Amino acid sequence: MSIHPRFGFAIANVKDLAKAKKFYTETLGLAVQREAPGFIQFEHFAIASDNPGAIHPLELYWLVDDAEAAHRGLVASGATCSAVDAKPFGKLFSVQDPEGHERFVLELSAARPSKAV
Repeated sequence: MSIHPRFGFAIANVKDLAKAKKFYTETLGLAVQREAPGFIQFEHFAIASDNPGAIHPLELYWLVDDAEAAHRGLVASGATCSAVDAKPFGKLFSVQDPEGHERFVLELSAARPSKAV
C-alpha cells in the first residue's frame, strides 16, 4: 500500500496570541476554523502560544491570483511588505507578521519551471 501525503497545515509558535490572531484575521483576512486556549487554527495553518520554548521562524506561503493587487491591499491596511519580485515560478513578496517574521504571498506563474507529477 502506498501513502499519498498532502499538506495539512503549519504551526507558528507566537508570543502574543491575540496580536497574532488580529494580524492573520484582520490584515490577511484568514478565517478561523478552530480555537482552543493557546491555539487558533486556520485552513492549513495554526498559531499557538502554549509552547514558548518553540519560537522559531517559519516559512509560510499564501497563494493569490494577483500579487500586485494583494500587495496594494496589504500596504493600504498598514502591513509592512517587501517589493513584489518576479521569479521564474511567479510573483512574490513578503509581509511582516507582528513578531517581525516574514510571511510570503505568491502568485504562481502558469509557466513556472516546476511540473506537476
